[in-house]
Amino acid sequence: MKNVVETVVVSLCPDPIIGVDGLGIVRIFNPAAEKLLGYSAEDVIGSLSISRIYPSLNDARKIKKLIYSDSYGAPGSIEGFEAALVCSDGSIVPIRLSAVIMDEVEGSSIGFFHDLTERYDFERQLQILSVTDELTGLFNQRHFYAVMAKELDRTKRYQHPLSIICFDLDDFKGINDSLGHLEGDRVLRTIGELLKETLRENDIPVRYGGDEFMVLLPGTGIQDASQTAERIRSIFNTKCPYSIEKGTVGIAKVSMSLGVTETNGMEKPDQVVQRADLAMYEAKSSGGDRTVLLKQHIGNVVQAG
Repeated sequence: MKNVVETVVVSLCPDPIIGVDGLGIVRIFNPAAEKLLGYSAEDVIGSLSISRIYPSLNDARKIKKLIYSDSYGAPGSIEGFEAALVCSDGSIVPIRLSAVIMDEVEGSSIGFFHDLTERYDFERQLQILSVTDELTGLFNQRHFYAVMAKELDRTKRYQHPLSIICFDLDDFKGINDSLGHLEGDRVLRTIGELLKETLRENDIPVRYGGDEFMVLLPGTGIQDASQTAERIRSIFNTKCPYSIEKGTVGIAKVSMSLGVTETNGMEKPDQVVQRADLAMYEAKSSGGDRTVLLKQHIGNVVQAG
């Protein structure tokens, strides 16, 4: 009767259960294990080594060693150890393992494997949300400063150039005031799409706040950064519908003012941002719809466009 009850419990358990003998050969493989790993019990029981479902032989040895230590529970057991398993199709699934030695003489053990995929996906989504601007889908200011600190250090260490583009929209207030904030939000969302389509994979576009944006360009000198800025401005002016007419309100036009600067990595983030911001305001005060370059030594101002 006892064996029958144990068999039923194992088969009905929603989490995968795998039991192995002293040689590591699978002896118990419940339906949940079949579903998670893609193997049939008939194919693995008596033939598959438990080491085959771990990413490497070292991983399997580590877990066996932990069972006999007291690192994750009493000696002879593991409780809540996070690891990974390899499915039959080669995909990797994160799991939390609890296991116990069943027979110390034979060395047999049984493990309960809880699938952590949903939890990991949820944590990943939370991480993405924490660094992403909800409206535009670009990185947010918090992420900008975290990445910039790393890029400044990399620039200083490897003596690679690092440039920043800072821009905002000319007369964006007119869009919001005349056509409403929903129309203004549409403008900002389209800029997010434009930057994603235009920039390189390693460039970092950021919505800095309001209608102000930053673009970090690792490994890029000021002249190449200027060309990127002009490409953004050109696409904005020709491809995107920013001359908007609505009823009797009339036409509201909006353009970009862009500032570009370069750093050798020897500055603090705020210093570089301040200089890029200064270049952007120089573009705006010169009539807008243009790009201004401001080199690291203040006073070298060049206009483009």
